[in-house]
Amino acid sequence: MKSKNLWKTILPIGICAVDFMIMAFFFYPKAQSGELLSVRHASKNLCGVFMQSMTVFLYPAALLILFAAFLRKDFIQQMYMTLEGKWQRITAGILLLTILGLTVWCLIVKEDKISVLFSLLYYSVFIAFAEEFLCRDVCTWFLQDFSWPVRYLIPNICFALLHIFSAANWGEITGDILLHFITSQALSLTVAGCLFQLLKEKSGTIWLPVLLHALMDFSIVLTY
Repeated sequence: MKSKNLWKTILPIGICAVDFMIMAFFFYPKAQSGELLSVRHASKNLCGVFMQSMTVFLYPAALLILFAAFLRKDFIQQMYMTLEGKWQRITAGILLLTILGLTVWCLIVKEDKISVLFSLLYYSVFIAFAEEFLCRDVCTWFLQDFSWPVRYLIPNICFALLHIFSAANWGEITGDILLHFITSQALSLTVAGCLFQLLKEKSGTIWLPVLLHALMDFSIVLTY
């Protein structure tokens, strides 16, 4: 039993570690060499940015296919893919309408409309859905029988650590940047991840944290 529980705690860390390695050995070197394409200027090389984004999404997409094949008819239920309940549907509707309203507003006032539309896809699917599925679905699936401190802290500390590169703005990760990240940003990201997970568990659906996550990230288009 202890050995089984040990593996259930190691697997989520390993799953997130693979995602970290993808960023560390593919995206970080491209950023250092100036080859990393910016979503903010997606219209300049739409095909290139799309393929780059798909590389981010391939890993969680592979996990989605793997879990769908393994869980089969239980996949939708165990991965919280349903949207049931009045308040859940109302909340999802409000979040969706807010995202669409933000999109329409930016399409009206921003010159680079292609980058706005691609950002909607990028932050909603390649980031929000991918991160929520990876950290708050797959990782917590292995930890579902553990007490809440373990179930919440392991996946969400991993979630926070996945943001070390973006916290450094994809530049050199110095000692000062690392210290600042650990003492401030890592804590806030862990708390945010725990709140996303709490929302998933209380609502019974992954779609509310996905939509909220998408709205928070996609709002960066206001700075374009």
